[in-house]
Amino acid sequence: MRSLTGFGLRNTRVTVLFMILILALGLGSFIGFPKREDPAITVRTAVVTATNPGLTLTQLEELVARPLEEAARAIPGVDEVRTQLISGTSILQIDVKDSVAEGDIAAVLSEIDDEMEDVRRDLPKGTQGPFVNTDFGDVAIATIAVRAHGFLPRQAERFAEDLRDRIYVIDAVSAVRLHGVQQERIWLNVDRERLATVGTTLQPVIDALQTQNVRLPSGSIVSEGQRIPLETSGDFTTIKEIEDMLVELPDIGLIRLGDLVTVERGLVDPVNNPVYFDGVPAILLSVEMGAGNDITAVGEELKRVVGAFEADQPLGVEADFSTFQPKVVEDSINEAMINMLQTFAVVLLVMFVFLGYRQALVIASIIPFAVAFAFTLMPAFGVELQQVSIAAIIISLGLVVDNGLVIVEDMDRRIRGGAGRWDAAMAAGQQYTVPLLIASITMIAVFLPLYLLEGTEGQFGYSLGVVVALMLTGSFLSAIYLLPLLAYWFLPEPVIDPKPGIFDLMAAGYGHIVAWIVRVPWLAVAAILLIVVMSVSQMGGVRQQLFPLSERSQFLIYFDLPRGTDISRTEAETVRLSEWLADAEQNPEVNNATAFVGFGGPRFVLSLDPADRDPASSFVVVNTTTFQTSQDVIARTRAHIAQSFPDARVRMKRLAMGGREPGIEVELTGPDPDRLLAAAYEVENALADAPGMVENQGDWGNRILRGRVVVAQDRAREYGLTSQAVSDALAGFLDGTQISVFRDEDRQIPIVLRGEASARDTFGDLANLSIVADGQLVALDQIAEFTPELEFSSLRRVNQRRVVTVSAMSSALSAYDLVHHVQPTLDRIAANLGPAYAVTIGGEVEQSTEVRTKLAAGFPATIVVMLIALMMQFNSFRRVGLTVLCIPLIVAGVPLILIVFDQPFSFFGTLGLIALSGIIINNAIVLIDQIDIERQERPLNDAITEAAKKRFQPILLTSLTTVLGLTPMAIAGGALWEPMATLMIGGLGTASALTLAYVPALYRIFFGRKHELRQSQPGQVAAAWPSGRGHLT
Repeated sequence: MRSLTGFGLRNTRVTVLFMILILALGLGSFIGFPKREDPAITVRTAVVTATNPGLTLTQLEELVARPLEEAARAIPGVDEVRTQLISGTSILQIDVKDSVAEGDIAAVLSEIDDEMEDVRRDLPKGTQGPFVNTDFGDVAIATIAVRAHGFLPRQAERFAEDLRDRIYVIDAVSAVRLHGVQQERIWLNVDRERLATVGTTLQPVIDALQTQNVRLPSGSIVSEGQRIPLETSGDFTTIKEIEDMLVELPDIGLIRLGDLVTVERGLVDPVNNPVYFDGVPAILLSVEMGAGNDITAVGEELKRVVGAFEADQPLGVEADFSTFQPKVVEDSINEAMINMLQTFAVVLLVMFVFLGYRQALVIASIIPFAVAFAFTLMPAFGVELQQVSIAAIIISLGLVVDNGLVIVEDMDRRIRGGAGRWDAAMAAGQQYTVPLLIASITMIAVFLPLYLLEGTEGQFGYSLGVVVALMLTGSFLSAIYLLPLLAYWFLPEPVIDPKPGIFDLMAAGYGHIVAWIVRVPWLAVAAILLIVVMSVSQMGGVRQQLFPLSERSQFLIYFDLPRGTDISRTEAETVRLSEWLADAEQNPEVNNATAFVGFGGPRFVLSLDPADRDPASSFVVVNTTTFQTSQDVIARTRAHIAQSFPDARVRMKRLAMGGREPGIEVELTGPDPDRLLAAAYEVENALADAPGMVENQGDWGNRILRGRVVVAQDRAREYGLTSQAVSDALAGFLDGTQISVFRDEDRQIPIVLRGEASARDTFGDLANLSIVADGQLVALDQIAEFTPELEFSSLRRVNQRRVVTVSAMSSALSAYDLVHHVQPTLDRIAANLGPAYAVTIGGEVEQSTEVRTKLAAGFPATIVVMLIALMMQFNSFRRVGLTVLCIPLIVAGVPLILIVFDQPFSFFGTLGLIALSGIIINNAIVLIDQIDIERQERPLNDAITEAAKKRFQPILLTSLTTVLGLTPMAIAGGALWEPMATLMIGGLGTASALTLAYVPALYRIFFGRKHELRQSQPGQVAAAWPSGRGHLT
């Protein structure tokens, strides 16, 4: 490896060619990089749905949910099964373990599909499903709302389908899904009084429709040698033909169908998850992109296609982007790139000021080489261009510059000392190749926990760790191979009798301090450790946070009416809210608002918490002009909803970053649903008085009314009726029964027979309902009675146990503060419920603990690699121990700076601490190595002092460039990066200053007595340490 320096100096043209190639390859990779906002996150969840409207929630739980859960839990690789039971529907979310490799996830999901299919035959009669959805984690890069003012719904659907077909022309698009489409129906609304007047039942109507409205094969004929198939058709072509169809009634004769029923062409009733854009009905297209494509390039194509579509549509047809991820990604990447360029400019400026322009340019050239090296190899490691990978580059710049600074500063010092340029380059390469290699290995090793980390955090950490490793590798190779040649060419000639510069004066003053420290090393070490202990004691005052909320110009509204509310009312209330939001006078800051009634719409960002499918709920995405104005709109909307929608429970939230929702979840587990629900209300009440609450809601909801039709079996049998016949008759009259289809061009529209609206809206109407029995009509109240009951609107289960979860989030308190606020109530509830129940804290607090546990699990590997690398460098237990003992210094300045600037200690703050440990180890390695070299010619105290003075400038400049380079990110890096940059500034600034005193003092303590013994045998010091290596102690 040391020969790299000589090879670069001897083969200048090859070296220059390598410089050009690496820069060109890096630029080419950068231009062709797929771009994302965040690293690609694999959603390890399958959703299984099974419905049986005839079952109560308890029956659904025992007969449908439990068999499905048991089958899922038995599958190897399944981590957790979460079940929601609501309105005859069982929804299971089956999570695959983080430990399952990405390549094996598909096999686990396939086994889930197979097992659910096997359970199907054991489910109760009438159960639809189970249906398995393995695309739960698909994310739409854009959603487009198509509105057709003045057109029929079926025409609006045609327009949306046209746009969908055009979008599919884009090669990178993998899927386009339509949301909000309302299927058509031909309704035959039955007037019971009219039927009673003619004294007939519905059977003749059904028979006439089913025998006339058909298409049937009718044989074939052979004409002139060609066989021509025949088809008999009685298709209706218009609604009027259905009305004019003649029905033969017993004892009456032929009568028009329109005289018996009201025929109308309409939409499915109840509506099926409608979508509104600015209060106007819309069909929403969600566009998904295939892996490995550049989202910004696809976004430009998408805008072009949508623009061309709008240009050739009739007046009144509009297509608007509801969400558009390419713009978000572009802004995120641009902001990160600006931060990187600002950091580079700051680093260059610092070196200009303190070193001179030639030295600065030579040292700074290592940055484009290292960045180009990383860009070239990032695709091979599956890392795309996103804000985490760019942040990793910014984090690495200080270390990258340090490698170049060590080499160039040493060459410059030797040249000023009279050495030739060639000799200076070779000597610098010989002295620092191994220390810089070991320092790079140890720095990469500290990121090993990130490579080993599983789950969402692991995919974030992997990007950061890989890019840092590539940057350090590129920096090391550039420092040893490329920079010596550049320094050979461009370093200035030494000045005769130069005046001492600022660093010379500072180094001289620092030398006096070190000379005093080595005389009282124990005092210095004790003082430094006291600082560290005092700093650690302040960590309790630092806010904790896993991932922050985003700063998008967007917020979300979860709008919940009381459970059991009909979707028609939910739709009406949601439209009222949407129209108010879209009112330019009331809310000039709102660009648009998209409302999804009864469901949460498509997932347009990974961290989006999908709203439950519930007829009583809606979900609104509001886009504003800026992030700052969104805060004003949120406050105004909260006040408006409180005044205009008093019975609605509303949560207004910003999107979360990092794939996880912030806040806490209080989970109450146990057998008795009544006690669980009562305990959940207690938790909600305890959280209600916490400041800044933006979410405080249990996931079971209120009880709802359910009507039971109790059939008197003896009386029913007298009329030849069964419970099944009664149920079918009720369902047909109330919800409708399909009896035929209406063929309209390429579509088949169901013809549905049902009772007219005025005859099916009260329990009294049901009592008067007549059922056909042996050709005669029997009033329902003669054979059955109606019993209203209250039941749970929803039940939740986790791993086959009933669980109520109260989700809470505050804009004023951290998750840990919320836990502290509610803990006394939780303790009291746990004591009252008893041992059969459990009260646990989930959400951000649990996730933070899990992440830190996972990180800690990777530290043994880090320690092993570091110890091996350091032992290879020093071959000395004491020197290795001295290096490792420097790591605690990284926390010395962290709590104070986070508290002063009111920044939280986040997941990325943890990564910042890991990076800091590598920097400190790097400084310690080179300083210890320099002391060993100086000891070949000097007494111990003088050697320590002289080595400290020589390493003072590189350590100080590395720290200064890193601190100042991170300053733009700390000031304007956004919620994700400001905490980490602030932490690193405080931690590195303090730790670097302490290292300059700590390492000399520790070295003096570790080696002082041995050195004094050897001083009594002159001439043996140099023999014992011939090259600063080969130590056994």
